Amino acid sequence: MTTAHSRSHRPLAWLLFGTGGFLVAFFFPIHILLSGLLQPLGVLPDPGQARLLALLRHPITRIYLGVLLVFAFWHAAYRLRDTICDALSLRQIDLVIVWICYAGAAVATVATVVLLVNVR
Repeated sequence: MTTAHSRSHRPLAWLLFGTGGFLVAFFFPIHILLSGLLQPLGVLPDPGQARLLALLRHPITRIYLGVLLVFAFWHAAYRLRDTICDALSLRQIDLVIVWICYAGAAVATVATVVLLVNVR
């Protein structure tokens, strides 16, 4: 007797969630420490707008920021979806919440790519 197995999209969501969580946990604290604490306190010199823009124009920087931000958006979408469904007991409209959260991540992804490609 053969039973049909339905495929789930959960592995893709878990891949984006896990990768985003890893990148956010490893790299966001470094960015917060450097640009949010050490530079304003004067421990590190402020590189200035011209140097930061020159750094942003470098392709490796754009790729790094793109990957970091895109995976962070998808991680946040997955986490928001689970939080909304569980904390507010809205599992009955899970499909609507999925579409809203992942559509937001998709829009943010497109916006990030467009902005990083068009840095001049």
